[in-house]
Amino acid sequence: MNNSPLISVVVPVYNVEKYLHQCVDSLLNQTFRDIEIILVDDGATDSSPTICDEYAKLDNRVIVIHQKNGGLSDARNSGNDVARGKYLTYLDADDWFNINTCELVYAVAEKKQLDLVMWQMIKEYEDKTIIVDGSFGKDIFFEGEDIKKLHRRVAGPVADEMQKPQLIDSFLSAWGKLYRLDIIKDNDLKFVDTKIIGSEDILFNFQYFGLISNAFYLHKHLIHYRKDNLTSLTKTHGSTLFPRFLNLFSYLENEIKEKNFSKNYLKALNNRVCISMMNIGLSEVSPRNKKSSWDKIKALNSYLSEPRYSKSYQTLSLKHFPFHWKVFYLFCKLQFGIGVFWMLKGMRLFVK
Repeated sequence: MNNSPLISVVVPVYNVEKYLHQCVDSLLNQTFRDIEIILVDDGATDSSPTICDEYAKLDNRVIVIHQKNGGLSDARNSGNDVARGKYLTYLDADDWFNINTCELVYAVAEKKQLDLVMWQMIKEYEDKTIIVDGSFGKDIFFEGEDIKKLHRRVAGPVADEMQKPQLIDSFLSAWGKLYRLDIIKDNDLKFVDTKIIGSEDILFNFQYFGLISNAFYLHKHLIHYRKDNLTSLTKTHGSTLFPRFLNLFSYLENEIKEKNFSKNYLKALNNRVCISMMNIGLSEVSPRNKKSSWDKIKALNSYLSEPRYSKSYQTLSLKHFPFHWKVFYLFCKLQFGIGVFWMLKGMRLFVK
């Protein structure tokens, strides 16, 4: 391997002994060999640290960082600090790449001299596999006004982008992307802890997308996203998610105002605030939340009456939503917690 690898892969590791071999093996066996694999042991208490060290002995492309538990954002930041590649990508330790993922995305990035490559995922459940198409259904090159529109879309959707509110963040995970490492390091971009803002990926990507001149969405399914590991955001309690989302909106609003982005960004953010009640609500009605149905309804009412949400819903246009989403967000606008509750209960049968 050259002194400076072409791709750095940062893998945060925490108590994933059951899945770690599949993840790392998918990287070691890539058809594209010029990579470094940075395993960040974030204070794991199972056998994950030992597994990481064993891989480092087997292959000099593997770098291991052991640190006290600081969470996903801290682990990614630690990986970024030591990364040396021209490009950088992230992979969660319970997920895995197709064997040719790095080869394909590197070739696209080099051919078009890109600042960002995005690709799609495959959801992996214990008993099934689901191919996900997300927000874009074909290869798309973004530059000029299109890259500005893409950046604004990170802040939130407008007009017909709101037709599928369940997909507004389908392109905003940190994984499934190839970043330019120099852009991250030259601008000192850092992930903010999800315990503070609810979604570190959205804020990080909003900052990164605002710095780039082009991007490419490659309509290929190159990453396998495990959904049978019970640690996902929608399985956490809504009452903890709600204040973190409020913090995220404040971070985004401050970024928009400090960088003097157009008022259209604030309108988009307003729509993001409104649409987020879907995720917050799904968390609230989760069976893992042991509150009574009535207490869940009262919680939903309290979220809907919170000043930022109440004000945002006053200006939310329903015309671009399909019928069922019009009904749901009308109930939100009216602060009709019982209606929101029962629609969310129905959604849990279909939203994965």
